[in-house]
Amino acid sequence: MTKKYLLLSVVLVLILSSCIVRSSLMFFDSDTVGVPNLLFNPGFNAYSLNPGQALKGWTVIAEPQDGETGLIVIDSNQAFEGHTSLRINASEKTIMIMSDTFKVERYGGYFVRLHAKSSLPSGPHISVRFITFKPDGRIFHRFNTNLKTTSDWKKGSVSAGFLKPGVSFGRVVILIPPFAEGSVWLDNTGCWKVHHFKID
Repeated sequence: MTKKYLLLSVVLVLILSSCIVRSSLMFFDSDTVGVPNLLFNPGFNAYSLNPGQALKGWTVIAEPQDGETGLIVIDSNQAFEGHTSLRINASEKTIMIMSDTFKVERYGGYFVRLHAKSSLPSGPHISVRFITFKPDGRIFHRFNTNLKTTSDWKKGSVSAGFLKPGVSFGRVVILIPPFAEGSVWLDNTGCWKVHHFKID
């Protein structure tokens, strides 16, 4: 199974599946102090002048794939924190932005965060997902929150824990539906292991 086929399979499962868990756990930004961010390139910095390699740490998939360019841009003019953000321009495509994988533990408690804004007072809803996988790549858990974008930066977050035995690695997935006009910016994302549950 090629990497591209695996990613497309994940895309189809995430778009078509309704099996999303809303966690009853509540973690906060304050829990992340002094804790390493598990995501590489959480601020969407440019790592190369080559467009295909610039967004290190993330994979972007636009469906349907028809060769259209300029939809997704590393933007140095807008940022919640730091010097860059990721801009997604209006289109008829569903855009999925997936982090590289990172190790997760069964008894870990995880906090996922994303900041987003729109060029319009009322922009699209963005889905922020924390996905965990078995060692063979099959999806184990899907935790989700929805963030309604506005012209001000807004935060979306996911708290997750009590993972099933056999969990191996995770990804953060940002899903942006088609929207008709304007742009959306993403910035200051992350995933932190903020708690370890003591199970006798």
